Amino acid sequence: MKRLGLFALLAAVLAAGLLLPDFQRQVSIGTGFVAKQMCSCMFVGGRSFESCLPDMLPMMDDIEAQVLSVGEGVRAWVPLLAERVARHQAPHGCTLEP
Repeated sequence: MKRLGLFALLAAVLAAGLLLPDFQRQVSIGTGFVAKQMCSCMFVGGRSFESCLPDMLPMMDDIEAQVLSVGEGVRAWVPLLAERVARHQAPHGCTLEP
């Protein structure tokens, strides 16, 4: 019984190790999408932060977003997994920081 439990634990750790990098890439893409869309909505479209929120896809509900306190931009993040920032660069619109 102990060997079966150890095998199950080892399999779970291995699966998590294989799947986590792909999951982190997907979360990074999602946070970039939210940052860019919110930035464009606000600083190109001239709308308020609150009026832009309903434009986000329901699958993006777990991604937090906030307007940057310095400069024109938006930060989007999922705690402990990913964070992206989009800044407004007139006249080019919003671009994601690397």
